Amino acid sequence: MQRFLRLKRSLAGLVGTAILLPSLYFSYIVGRGMYYDYILFPKLKADDHYIAPTRWQDFAFLAIFWIVVLTVAFVAFRMIRFAVKPNLRVSPD
Repeated sequence: MQRFLRLKRSLAGLVGTAILLPSLYFSYIVGRGMYYDYILFPKLKADDHYIAPTRWQDFAFLAIFWIVVLTVAFVAFRMIRFAVKPNLRVSPD
């Protein structure tokens, strides 16, 4: 029983880390793109040098993206937390 729990925790840690690192990387890339496109250089989006209005599709994509990324990051965090959580119950095995 103890060996199965150790295997389960190590797999949870591996999968959680494999999920968390790419989600952090993609959220950094999308966050940097949001900053450049909407805050720092909004005039560079148009050829006539006016501030281009943001379409509703942009905001819908960003809202869906951040909801999915935060959910995936939370699941990965819980898996890593399960992997490093100390065993509180002592079994006679």
